[in-house]
Amino acid sequence: MSQHQAAGPWFWLRGDGGSGRALAGVRHTVGLTQAEIARKLGMDRTTVIDIEAGRNTAVNRFVGLFNRMGYDLIAVPRGASVTVEAGGEGEPVP
Repeated sequence: MSQHQAAGPWFWLRGDGGSGRALAGVRHTVGLTQAEIARKLGMDRTTVIDIEAGRNTAVNRFVGLFNRMGYDLIAVPRGASVTVEAGGEGEPVP
């Protein structure tokens, strides 16, 4: 079981759309539009739209590699305190 203590929410990057949901959630939390985040990252707004919609195969494959090996990725606000306890043998930590 994981315990998260942070000022903002944390997000699981799980499944094909997990990274997109996380990006959209973080973007909303910090109050940025798709255009603003695209400009800050030096990319087109359509790229941000595609990632948020789960249509970026490179991102999906990256997250999927971890998921298929029994690991989850999480996005946690900087400065957050995170404690992760190991699950049973061969079981991913929820």
